[in-house]
Amino acid sequence: MTAKDAAIAVNRFGLGARPGELDAAAGDPKRWLLEQLEGPYEEPEELKGFATTAAHRADYFYRYMVVGYGLGAAQKEAKAKGDTAKVEKLAADIKRSLGGYVTWAAENFVIEYGARTNIALTTDRPFRERLVRFWSNHLVVPVIKQQTQVIAGAYEREAIRPRVTGKFADMLMASAKNPGMLVFLDNLESVGPSSAYGKASGKGLNENLAREILELHTMGVEGGYTQADVIELAKGITGWTTWPVFSSMDYQTQARRGDPPGGFVFYQDWHEPGDFTVVGKSYPAGGLAQGEAMLEDLARKPATARFLATKLARHFSADEPSADLVKRLADVYLAHDTDLSEMTRALVEADEVWTGAQSKLKQPEDYAISCYRALGLTVGGGAVPPMPLYDFDTYDRDAGNWAWLAGDPFGVLKSRSLDQFKGERAQMGANIANFYNDVKAMGQSPWNAPGPQGWYDRWSDWAGADSMLKRVEWSLALATTEGERAADPRAFLDTTLGALAPGDLKDAVARAATKPQGIGLVLASPDFQRR
Repeated sequence: MTAKDAAIAVNRFGLGARPGELDAAAGDPKRWLLEQLEGPYEEPEELKGFATTAAHRADYFYRYMVVGYGLGAAQKEAKAKGDTAKVEKLAADIKRSLGGYVTWAAENFVIEYGARTNIALTTDRPFRERLVRFWSNHLVVPVIKQQTQVIAGAYEREAIRPRVTGKFADMLMASAKNPGMLVFLDNLESVGPSSAYGKASGKGLNENLAREILELHTMGVEGGYTQADVIELAKGITGWTTWPVFSSMDYQTQARRGDPPGGFVFYQDWHEPGDFTVVGKSYPAGGLAQGEAMLEDLARKPATARFLATKLARHFSADEPSADLVKRLADVYLAHDTDLSEMTRALVEADEVWTGAQSKLKQPEDYAISCYRALGLTVGGGAVPPMPLYDFDTYDRDAGNWAWLAGDPFGVLKSRSLDQFKGERAQMGANIANFYNDVKAMGQSPWNAPGPQGWYDRWSDWAGADSMLKRVEWSLALATTEGERAADPRAFLDTTLGALAPGDLKDAVARAATKPQGIGLVLASPDFQRR
């Protein structure tokens, strides 16, 4: 293989070249990629100590069931007794403990995003990290809802990250049972109408998760399933929930079951009784195993293999991948019982992904990460420590100097200056939020895809004039602030694009009047924005 192949390996399969990475890949680019798929999963150091999905859900449960209802009941009692002072005190307690949680949830999201981003910026296994992002976007849980904002990071850590080189059947099952997916697509409230609880409560079926499993997670919209299959699958996964459910459910009924809050639970008396047929196969009446068997079979459908192979090929090869490449990947997937590692290996071995260099446009987050990797930067100014779970009794967003998003948990900071924030941790959070908001301004809100379909993956999805202008403006500003610390612009071009750099770009960089100007020409160039 050639120097050009090394540049393709680093930029197309990886996340953009860090200093020295092109040299590391140059000896055998394919081998460099395949070695990143080997070995058991090890949790990155950057993610150790972050709360689990179950812990976040338990904290959320405490907010509503203990603090919210408890203080609310006490306030109601004080009003009945005419104790104005106590009513006012309880009102202040409720505002502090519940209102503060909203800010904390946004801060926790930003902090975990910072840790995840630093993995991408520093990893020596960038191909594996790209696969995490690919599959997380496929089985996506965006932060559209407040409940998923709290657990989106934990969902990715628990359901996706450990399984990108395992079997898709296992990843699909882990995703469908994770509280993140159950909350996002409302299956936590799906009750069989003819079940014992359904008859007693009047609760009914929710088809959201079943529909997306068929349409977006497995067979695809053209996979051959019907609306009847959606309903039958939805019945098969009734009772798949997480305690507690936060909406219209009977809290006290659910609380009496004694389940520890936070994780996946199956309630037999919520499960719709009967035999169900999904895509031509009948599944006998049962409990949890009935729905599990449905997902196991869906993962192994030829339509699922084609759908997944098409998405993988589109991401790494071309917007319209060749039918032959898709078939080869699908065949490997089926021959190896949904093994993603084997399908990914077949992708790396395919000639098509090496001959179509720079036919893909980097998505905004990928672009920003590749710029930071090229400059050897991280976000937050260093290691990003996990935030402790919210303490409803002691949290004080003002005294803690930690709530940089107070009053604006989903918006843009009023000023990019970190001087407005007191304390190292607040400045760290604001620094990460600045990076996040920069990517958002380019048209992509990380971990917050616009719906269950995830982010689209074609050139035309990201080539809007405003987005492209924002990229250029951002990269030139970055070069102005960080360019002096970078290598000589000509060397910088060699260590980032290498053999993919065209002659006119080399000439322009060589003529740059200053180092930042030369670095800016590289980062803003169309060639750097492609992969």
